[in-house]
Amino acid sequence: MELSPNADAVDIKPTLTADGLIKTSPTAPSTTTANTTAGNSGLTVARLDIEILPVIYDILRCVEKDPLDNSTKQRESQECSQKILELQKRFESARNQIKQLPGIDYNKEEQLQKLELLHNQLTLKQQLIRKYKDIQF
Repeated sequence: MELSPNADAVDIKPTLTADGLIKTSPTAPSTTTANTTAGNSGLTVARLDIEILPVIYDILRCVEKDPLDNSTKQRESQECSQKILELQKRFESARNQIKQLPGIDYNKEEQLQKLELLHNQLTLKQQLIRKYKDIQF
């Protein structure tokens, strides 16, 4: 990452041309990536906000209570219903977050093809690094 003359951060990335040469061209930091166009800002599995265990625990505690009074039973039943609705909301939120993860729309075959492509690129780049290390300037 370097600074341009007007103090903007510019990412200079080497690109491989068709004739096997490496060309460096400055590219401005991209603000619209595949992740942001999908409506998330770099959402990863580690950043998912899915906490359902406390709600499940509350539901179990609510079900385990066995009040003798009918009015108390009715109130406890309503509380359990509210907690179950909360759990359903959390499940829906989790589903929406998972749908926003990058790469979730690829099936297994597409992921394997992408992996193979990336592996081939890595191999090519490693060969180029070895080649340029051996060149005497």
